[in-house]
Amino acid sequence: MKRPFHSRPRWRSLRTAGPHGQTGFTLLELVVVLAIFAIFSLMAYGGLDSVLKTRRQVEVAQDRLAQLQKGYLRLRNDLQQVRFRPARDGFGDLQPALRASDAGYLEFTRGGWTNPLYLPRAGMERVAYRFEDGELIRMSWRVLDQAQDSKPVETVLLDGIEEIAWQYLDDKREWQDRWPIEAPDQIDAEVWPPLAVEVSMKTQDLGDLRFLFPIGVQYADVSQGPGDITCPGPGACPDSEPRTPIATPAPEDIVP
Repeated sequence: MKRPFHSRPRWRSLRTAGPHGQTGFTLLELVVVLAIFAIFSLMAYGGLDSVLKTRRQVEVAQDRLAQLQKGYLRLRNDLQQVRFRPARDGFGDLQPALRASDAGYLEFTRGGWTNPLYLPRAGMERVAYRFEDGELIRMSWRVLDQAQDSKPVETVLLDGIEEIAWQYLDDKREWQDRWPIEAPDQIDAEVWPPLAVEVSMKTQDLGDLRFLFPIGVQYADVSQGPGDITCPGPGACPDSEPRTPIATPAPEDIVP
């Protein structure tokens, strides 16, 4: 005997009817939805965190590269403006136009010091570089011939440096660790600047760096007497011979 249609059993939905005939989600459905939402949230947060970390790393690398570029330009501008002008230190002793020790200290006279306010000062500047506590520090004095109370203006040019070494190319195309080559007690203030300066640095993040700078002043810029005649080097042209200038060597000519 067949049952009447209205008496057949019906499939029960997961949505149960309330006391007023309204249906809703079961607890199992809510748990599944929340689990799926949590999974997608974790995936989205992981991707966003990775993007933010990459952005921070890129910004740090850009800042570091900008610092290195500024340091390179500052070194290049200074060394290309080296002038043959000895200067007196704070004790009144006459120092060469460029002097450097094997301990990473370099001091020289540079030209091209702009004076937009027309202050009563020279167009040359005494500049020095020293390495201390992982930093390459630039020092500059407001006067060429210093007094005992002359204090330099110090600027940190580069940081994060583990080691630094300077080398100086002499007129025989040989590299020296200090300049002048003579012993400190035998240095002549009239010694000529080197042909080029090379600086090698070992950094914490970029490894080894090497910069090579031709010296801006070559002996053609040095007046040796009446008529502004010049000599290519100390003792290279006696007074009885005509003095001729030499050109600044190209960078490819001074690579060791």
